[in-house]
Amino acid sequence: MPSTDASLDKTVLAVSFASAVLYLFQVRSTPSYSRILVKTTSTALLSYLSHLLGGPQFLTGALALGSLGDAFLAWDGDLAFLCGLSSFLVAHVLYILLFLQMQPSAGFQPLLEEGWRTVTAGGLVVLVPVMIATLMPKVGKALRVPVLVYSLTICVMALTALTLDNGRVIVGATMFTASDSILAADKFLVPGTAGYRGLMQRAVWVLYYGGQALIALGFVEPAL
Repeated sequence: MPSTDASLDKTVLAVSFASAVLYLFQVRSTPSYSRILVKTTSTALLSYLSHLLGGPQFLTGALALGSLGDAFLAWDGDLAFLCGLSSFLVAHVLYILLFLQMQPSAGFQPLLEEGWRTVTAGGLVVLVPVMIATLMPKVGKALRVPVLVYSLTICVMALTALTLDNGRVIVGATMFTASDSILAADKFLVPGTAGYRGLMQRAVWVLYYGGQALIALGFVEPAL
């Protein structure tokens, strides 16, 4: 049953946001269990908030998988990266299913009829293939197919979000996509010694958490 306790809703959202802010100062820290706890708490509580407020199951599940992916990506190494990528891949599939459920009767037609949607969708359709072509030579053979599949899936997720009449979800999905683009560049394209990597990694987190929060708040409305 949806929560009727406004104070609980506010507390969950506040702790989620506080955890996200705290992790922003730990982005460059050495991997540790305490660091993982702070990172995963932020998105896990968004999933819990969705559950409390009777949000769509696909939303609750996608946010929970995002939290799991956060845990994996908090560690170094290709195996952790692959596990995190897999978690987020399934999360994006759930988002796609959710957005298709909420899609207006016009389907994908608004992408061709409304200028701002057309421009944004066109940018995605250009950016993703360019990003894939740039990444593939830099990605190890074992990760090439997963990275390719993931890149195409998040593109579909963002395009599907663009068909909705929900500004928060559209902005959130766009921020999520931008976050992943910067993350991929940081991991595979930017030299490890580059001085601006810290700024990139903080931008990844701000865009990611902000995107997840906006998607969540596009479907559930806590009493504030």
